[in-house]
Amino acid sequence: MAAGGVTPAASEDLVPIPAPIPPKGEQGPEFGTQAEYCTPGTYLYSMTNTTNTFDAKFRTSVINNTSSAKSFKFTATKTGTTTFTVSVSVSAELKAAIFAKMEATINAGVEQSNTTSYGVEVSGTVNANSTLYGDYGNWKENVSWKSHYVYSNCNTASENSGSAYAPYREAWKLYY
Repeated sequence: MAAGGVTPAASEDLVPIPAPIPPKGEQGPEFGTQAEYCTPGTYLYSMTNTTNTFDAKFRTSVINNTSSAKSFKFTATKTGTTTFTVSVSVSAELKAAIFAKMEATINAGVEQSNTTSYGVEVSGTVNANSTLYGDYGNWKENVSWKSHYVYSNCNTASENSGSAYAPYREAWKLYY
C-alpha cells in the first residue's frame, strides 16, 4: 500500500520476472540444481519390429497330377540350427543388450539358438492338379536397432545401427 492508504494500480513494473531457466548442462549458484544430468558413457537402445521370416532347414513337396485331392504326409529328415545373429560386428555387451531388449519388448519367446527336431511329421490333403510345398524350420523374429551414446547433458548421439534376428518357433510351413 502506498502512503495514505491508497493502493497503486498494477503496472508492468510490479509484475514479477521469472528466474532464468538454465541451459541443459549448466550449473552454478545462479541456476541452483535445475540442470539435467545423465551418467555419461551409458547407452540407450531403440528397436523396431520388422517382418518375421522363416529359416527352412528341410524342404519337400508333393505333386498331385490327378483330378481329385489326395492325402500326403511329410516327415522332416534333416535338422538345422538357427542362431541369434546381429548384422554388424558389435561388442559382446551390445549384442547381449540387443537380445535382452528384443526379448523384453518384442517377443518373450525368442531364443539364443534353436535346432529343429528330426522326424517331425505333418499330414493333410493336397488339392487336385497342384503341387504342395513343405518347409520345416524356425520362424525368426527380425528387428532393426540403434544404439545411442548418452552424454552428461542427456543429449544422445547415434553410435551404431543394424538388424538382428532370433529364432522363436519351430514349425512346418505349407504352401502351394
